Amino acid sequence: MKALKYEGEANVKVVDVPKPSIKDPTDALLRVTLSAVCGSDLHIYHGRIPGCEGSVLGHEFVGIIEDAGSEVRRFRPGDRVVSSFFSSCGHCYYCRRGWFNQCASKATFGYGVHFGALAGGQAEFVAVPLADHTLEPIPSDLSDEQAIFVGDILATGFFAAERAEIEAGDTVAVIGAGPVGLMSIMSAQLFGPARIFVVDMVDSRLELAQGMGAIPINAAQTEPVEAIKIATGGFGTDRSIEAVGLLSAIETAINCVRGGGTISTVGVPNHTSGEFPYLLAWSKALTFRSGWCNVQAYMRRLLDLIAAGRLKPDAIISHRMKLDDGEDAYRIFNAREATKIVLTP
Repeated sequence: MKALKYEGEANVKVVDVPKPSIKDPTDALLRVTLSAVCGSDLHIYHGRIPGCEGSVLGHEFVGIIEDAGSEVRRFRPGDRVVSSFFSSCGHCYYCRRGWFNQCASKATFGYGVHFGALAGGQAEFVAVPLADHTLEPIPSDLSDEQAIFVGDILATGFFAAERAEIEAGDTVAVIGAGPVGLMSIMSAQLFGPARIFVVDMVDSRLELAQGMGAIPINAAQTEPVEAIKIATGGFGTDRSIEAVGLLSAIETAINCVRGGGTISTVGVPNHTSGEFPYLLAWSKALTFRSGWCNVQAYMRRLLDLIAAGRLKPDAIISHRMKLDDGEDAYRIFNAREATKIVLTP
């Protein structure tokens, strides 16, 4: 089968690999009908994630069940499903407490040997472990493009907004207008804020964010913290969401909130450690929350919100390409010439 593999820094190729198969009774084999290139994939593309050489890429995908192991109860061949970007068992210590992102059996698709060695979904087929808790059925009236993002970036955006503790009438700053930032804006609107500011340096992304009701601030043209404080009477926003992962973005998210405010960070960090302004956070009584999205807790709810017309995640898709064009897709996405790229086998 065809698959998109990581061969080394800035080097991805479409190659022929063996078709995966059912190995454990809780596995499902999925025929992929749509996958996507994610900002997190660029960490691999830039060589920041060790142990990924030779891995089939991709952790955002939907498809049709081709085969299912004997212990899979929720699905059978022919079912349309969307996958979480990581697997979880549903019954370990953490899963029983609802923290699926801490699952003892967690493994991430397409992220190499240090994240579970699962082949990714930028391929014609993908094997999904722990299928009953990793997959979610897609309602018949939703398209693949509508459903695909509940397994990662839409769930992450909603997770970020929920953990920011947004209340009706709040002001919110979203740092980063990439795919996760745009999903954070879309999700934050569900909580009834009065205003959402969005900070980025890419005009096309800021225009898309503005179309979602956010107030754009181009950090290449103005100092964002100062601009936000001017717009809020000198106080700052009630909440901030950081959706980039750069230390500078986290710093902006901390500095732009008022005393007593909440910071929610979900961008994948590009550093293992950095300085934290403990005295500032203490003196301003700030709440700082961060983390890997708890995807399985949100997939069903988000599919229902999409079906009801409350969320339109497919609006951020800028490029529709074939899997065969995967090398070009990564080049375009890395150059910020695309907001979101989806691939069909």
